[in-house]
Amino acid sequence: MYIFEKRVAEIAEYVRKNRLDGAFIFSDEYRAGFTTYFSDYKPINVIEESPQGIFITPEGHVTLFLGAINAQSAAKVSWIKDIRNFSTLSEYFKILKEKKGEPLLIGLSGQELLPVKYFRLLQGWLVGNDYIDMDEKLTAMRAVKEQEEIELAKYAAKIGDMSLKACVEQMKNREVTEIDLCATAEYVMKSNGCDLSCATVLSSGMNTEVPTWRPTHKKIGNGEAVIIDVAPAYKGYATDVAITVINGKATKEQEDILKASRDTVIRSIESLRPGEPACRIYEMFLMNAKKNHVEQFFEPYAKGLRAVGHSIGLDCVERPNLDDDASFIMEPGMTLATKFDLHGMAWGGLRIEAVMLVEEDRCSSLNRYLYEL
Repeated sequence: MYIFEKRVAEIAEYVRKNRLDGAFIFSDEYRAGFTTYFSDYKPINVIEESPQGIFITPEGHVTLFLGAINAQSAAKVSWIKDIRNFSTLSEYFKILKEKKGEPLLIGLSGQELLPVKYFRLLQGWLVGNDYIDMDEKLTAMRAVKEQEEIELAKYAAKIGDMSLKACVEQMKNREVTEIDLCATAEYVMKSNGCDLSCATVLSSGMNTEVPTWRPTHKKIGNGEAVIIDVAPAYKGYATDVAITVINGKATKEQEDILKASRDTVIRSIESLRPGEPACRIYEMFLMNAKKNHVEQFFEPYAKGLRAVGHSIGLDCVERPNLDDDASFIMEPGMTLATKFDLHGMAWGGLRIEAVMLVEEDRCSSLNRYLYEL
């Protein structure tokens, strides 16, 4: 429980330093990282839509808001004792305002996820009907992991590797469809105590022309490229690892491009150092793409959100983003999913992805199966 109390104490200090009346942290059911980071509870979106909200006062008192059904489960899981129904949020802020005698000045994190209907519950109680944006503060806290978090990420990476290996072995033994391999990968994840941090991407043949794909009943043909991209999470902490293999016999071109792409990711991770700007990842990937004469298949897919990767932790995809503008400095404790994509080739496309841990004096890959291919 200490790690959660430590996080709350840091936010409470931020609240006092900035003379706020409190911090409200919000996440929806699908990207729960902002709030799970404090509550140790991830809402289940089955019977109800259940966002999660946390309010931290200057004194460090914590109130957790959930849907009515999830609130019952959280009472058995979360360390937080003050758990309330989300429908009481407006009344909660009304009481805070009445105690203060004037509108509240609060910090808000998760603004991109906050639906209008929930913001309207807060709006009437705030100074100028507005808030102080705290996303940058929370992003900075979550970007650097503590050792307990890193150990969970290492286990998730191990299970991710196991699921990839199981898929490759199954392709060797019998004819399979995309959805067969998806089931194999997800069975390995679930049977080893992991949840899915995002959907499994599994595509074959010309379905690999595009960066994302829901697996279908298409049979995987001989000589076809197969992208397997899995993201198991262990006790909340995710890995995001992808390989591309050829089912059966590969052409010389396929072998050469796949080997060069794997080497691009592996050698780049091994060459990076803490203290460097994160845009070095993009620069190294582009340099290798040009060296191997595949930049026309790389550059269109290496722009914008998740260009060549992203931070990873309680959410599969977290900020900061990795692209040519990623100016943040890589610090020890950061876990970054590094992703090399090529699409639009005559035989389809590929993805190679691994989670990189920034250590004190080097960077290393938490995913090891790439080294076996």
